[in-house]
Amino acid sequence: GFNLEMIGRDKPSECLKRWRKTYKSFGEEELLRETRGKDATGRPRSSNMTDTEKLKRAEAKIKYLEAELDFIKKLDALERQVKKKK
Repeated sequence: GFNLEMIGRDKPSECLKRWRKTYKSFGEEELLRETRGKDATGRPRSSNMTDTEKLKRAEAKIKYLEAELDFIKKLDALERQVKKKK
């Protein structure tokens, strides 16, 4: 059978979270694009992108960074609560 201890108990849920975030930020095309191995083209060069594509990418990056900042703020608040209880 499949042994979760080999890859870590939380790894599958971490992958799902990452895939959901990618889908939400960039859409289905980004999930379907192969990014590994010899066929990987790497990150598209911004010089080859249209202004619309650049704007879309910048908006997605802003959303990601805002979510990351919100997470950090919540984590800091939780850490302060734990320190106050001690």
